[in-house]
Amino acid sequence: MPPDQKAPPPTSNSKTPADSNSAQAAPTSNGEPRYLKAGTDIRATLDTPLSTKTSKVGDRFAATISAPVHDSTGNIVVPAGSKLNGQISEPGNERLAGAIKDMGHLNLRFTDIQLPDGTNVPLNATLISIHSSRPASGSSMGTSHLTGSSAIAANGGFTGGLGRPLKGLAVGNLAGGGYVLSTTSKLVELPAECVLRLRVDRNTPLP
Repeated sequence: MPPDQKAPPPTSNSKTPADSNSAQAAPTSNGEPRYLKAGTDIRATLDTPLSTKTSKVGDRFAATISAPVHDSTGNIVVPAGSKLNGQISEPGNERLAGAIKDMGHLNLRFTDIQLPDGTNVPLNATLISIHSSRPASGSSMGTSHLTGSSAIAANGGFTGGLGRPLKGLAVGNLAGGGYVLSTTSKLVELPAECVLRLRVDRNTPLP
């Protein structure tokens, strides 16, 4: 097993998007607006593989939301089967881009969720971890999980209902997405059906 490696810390100087709390949201049956709340956990399985060999900046990708997403009252606001859309990009911060340019990396930015009726909901969410589609038992080892300026642990840790974190990868958290670094080579490969775990960054009004 390679030694733990830290991804360079993001030091974003970009402006935070306008607070979506001020936007209009569709009312629920009791008249209250519906929101996808900040901090909500989303899990989705990648539809097609991504790789530093074939994926280029600007390429779009999609994942299928694998578990229904609920609001604070327990109502389903994003059903399983909805589509999570994203794009391969580069970190907007020049300092971070320079720090990882010679390392195998994929930078993922999430753009929107497409509901089963075709409605697109703009999304701002952070990549938390990437897992195998196979169920895991016990503790999982081998994937660095990084936030901000330091590694939380030698691996992403096992989260109930998720498979093992993918080996040989480090996940760096960025608002709106995240970057995936190889800890063993310059090659990053994310297989189809691997599980992406995201956290919603801000309250998002729903139609």
